[in-house]
Amino acid sequence: MTTILIIEDDTKIANLLKLYCEQENYRVLHSESGKEGLELAKQIKPDLVLLDRMLPEMEGLDVLKEIRQSHSFPILILSAKSDEIERILGLEFGADDYITKPFSPKEVIARIKAVLRRSHMQEDQISEKIERGPLKLYPEKMLVQLNGKSIRLSGLEFKLLYLLASHPGRVFSREQIMESLYDSKAMVYDRTIDAHIKNLRKKLKDPAKKPRFLISVFGVGYKFKDL
Repeated sequence: MTTILIIEDDTKIANLLKLYCEQENYRVLHSESGKEGLELAKQIKPDLVLLDRMLPEMEGLDVLKEIRQSHSFPILILSAKSDEIERILGLEFGADDYITKPFSPKEVIARIKAVLRRSHMQEDQISEKIERGPLKLYPEKMLVQLNGKSIRLSGLEFKLLYLLASHPGRVFSREQIMESLYDSKAMVYDRTIDAHIKNLRKKLKDPAKKPRFLISVFGVGYKFKDL
């Protein structure tokens, strides 16, 4: 059974989300604080986390950063802050999606389903190990190694890197990347792909000015350097 962890201090919102999730036959756990939610996430390793941006004791972004140090399960941020900077910040901290309040519970369920579909990649889509210079990708383990050292990526980040590394030298537009990574472009807003690329560059220690792997193609998109 799919387990959803809701970390949300607003009881009414949490109960509403719990109701809709249970109608989809998801197992639902709930925490009202950031610290408690963080420990629960580490303990049970849920299939997906719905994480409120503003939480008592420990705010949502700090919870997100802490989880991403050791776990790659999908995380969706729930926030009353709707400006683009906040959205991009959430993605750069490792969120898979960002949902602004107030929201429709049906929309949240649709996003949950979309993210879960992305995270459970089919073997026929990603199956072969890839080696590009010092970089190695092991899809069966969702593992990336750089110079023999393991690097933790979220499921979406791994899929993005695998897409580009599978076709070194080929330029992918942002639209092509979105079509490959997302079930519906309606759930993606401007600069989402840029935020994920920025995350990958940081984790791969691959500066934009002198890239070893990920190259920006001005006005078009991105490509993996033909090593």
